[in-house]
Amino acid sequence: METRSIPPDLILEILAKLPLKSVVRFRCVSKFCNSSVITPSFVKSHTTNFPIKPIGLLITCSARLRSGQMFFYADYNGGSAVPLLTIPPRFSRYTTKSLNGLLCLDFGICAQICNPSTRQVFTLPFIVPVSSPSASSTNFCVNSFGFDPVTKQHKVLNSWKVPGKDPEYRVFTLGTDESWRLVKGGPCYYSRRESICIGGIIYFRCCSTYKSSRAVLVAFDVGNETFQVIQIPDEISVDYKNSTDLIAFAGNPAIVSYDDEDSSLLIVWTVEDSIWYKNELVMPSDLQELEDEQAQLYYVAGTIQTGELVLAPRSVSKKQHFYVLYYDVLNNVFRRVEISGLPDYVHQFNDLSCIDTVTISDFEENILSFA
Repeated sequence: METRSIPPDLILEILAKLPLKSVVRFRCVSKFCNSSVITPSFVKSHTTNFPIKPIGLLITCSARLRSGQMFFYADYNGGSAVPLLTIPPRFSRYTTKSLNGLLCLDFGICAQICNPSTRQVFTLPFIVPVSSPSASSTNFCVNSFGFDPVTKQHKVLNSWKVPGKDPEYRVFTLGTDESWRLVKGGPCYYSRRESICIGGIIYFRCCSTYKSSRAVLVAFDVGNETFQVIQIPDEISVDYKNSTDLIAFAGNPAIVSYDDEDSSLLIVWTVEDSIWYKNELVMPSDLQELEDEQAQLYYVAGTIQTGELVLAPRSVSKKQHFYVLYYDVLNNVFRRVEISGLPDYVHQFNDLSCIDTVTISDFEENILSFA
């Protein structure tokens, strides 16, 4: 009996019409499938067939005994969290929010780009050799992640400030560069590990000295690789040493500060054309009741594609349910959903039974690969 093989072009045509989860499974079938589904031509074909990508929440937390960093997907409406990927126990100092379904894990003198959808991790080159004397001073060696919608390029920006020396800024373009490139014009500040990318601009906060609580907001244009320093009002600078979060809000960068005396009051500072606007949001009584019930405070994790603010606890407790809260600012509508399936083991810390800090960000599937 004669057997016939399926032409490679037909195989790729079939794979391009399958959902991303199925494509990931087929990577294990053969070396051909594994290498072909990450090519730019296949990515373009698959994206054409699936222009609307599944969206939801990406939840990050630590594995048992800090044996890895775990990523889960959850529907906006709650339900059971789906495990996506577990990365070995080299913990990043900071993990950026999801950008086109990709994450940047910041390790200081190196970084990794992670695609939870395809379960791939791409490691960038070290900025300096690990054996280099300068590698021991990386407290303010920070990586941020951005995307230029014009060139469709993803870039990692590294800023490194050593006390007594001028800062150095480097860029790595994914899919193009093989090493880091020095860029000029960066401000003389200490960068903090918190960044967002909006409309091709990476925003991150910096301080004038490494002990200062006064901050500025730096905007880095991913396309033309230029910097702009945006002054932050004194009122926010004072709050900076307390609890604040940098998020995207209504299409603009925003800083969220929390009123220590009134937990129902949320202050969102937005900036547009270097002008700051103060928005005072009064949270519904449901939030206060839930915080009392859960015995922990909720923080603003960001916004989702519906425009709603997302509030979440910073940790998972074995004794409590894990709720995510959504707040529609325009219509003053507040809702909560429960997410199950997260790790139920605990660490003991100051008599509080909870696992390490949990982060949440908006998420969409992406088939891109830079390996």
